[in-house]
Amino acid sequence: MTYNVQVGSGGYVGWKILERSMARQKEVFSQTVSEKSVKEYFTKNISSISSADDLVGNYKLLTVTLRAFGLDADINNRFFIKKVLEADPNDESSLVNRLADKRYLKMNQEMKLSSSASSGTVDAAAIITKYDDRSFEKNIGERYPEIELALNAQRELPSLASSETSDNAKWYQILGSKSLRQVFEVAYGLGSSFSALPIDRQLSEIKSKTEQFTGSDSAAQFESSTSVDSLVRRYLLRNQIQASATASSHANALTLLRG
Repeated sequence: MTYNVQVGSGGYVGWKILERSMARQKEVFSQTVSEKSVKEYFTKNISSISSADDLVGNYKLLTVTLRAFGLDADINNRFFIKKVLEADPNDESSLVNRLADKRYLKMNQEMKLSSSASSGTVDAAAIITKYDDRSFEKNIGERYPEIELALNAQRELPSLASSETSDNAKWYQILGSKSLRQVFEVAYGLGSSFSALPIDRQLSEIKSKTEQFTGSDSAAQFESSTSVDSLVRRYLLRNQIQASATASSHANALTLLRG
């Protein structure tokens, strides 16, 4: 049994439909046979994993782990994932701390497979909760990627914004996250040339745009659900405008060709 999350025709209207039905649809989705089977296997077998080698050698467990942290694309990069899991999270010069994408650090810390990891078992329930959230979002993203990105921003931004790091460090984490970066780029109309700028120029530009639209250039403001909702709304509407413009240009091209 499979279940496709219903969001109408996507876009901002689809987002509003999802807001009203999210809790019910999440429950239905999480109880499908395929989802329950995967989660039961993880819960039953993760306690037997004692090394990074063990984890990357078990495709089913690795699949759940990577999905939980939004790293599905790394399923075939097992050597790299092994090194990430084994890296010392307390050493600022280690691989996991040198990666701009902090999802790898979170996975390292929660899977507890580095040589310096504190004793204790993996919190399987917490990993499953993350897996559920990401799987729900990915189900939507297969048809409406803009809503998947909006859900990711809604979940990730408040936690990042409230972290105990400098404001510039928070912005660098946003710029280092492919999904969060895309939401901001579209919402602010930054254009394709933005990513080609030196990183310090990117920081200056994104802060300037944030102040222009919100009255403050602080990333900490996104700890507020109101600020995140405003950003998501701007992102979805601008994304819809871009899609409509592309569709119109294609339609005009077809008209010229037929003429």
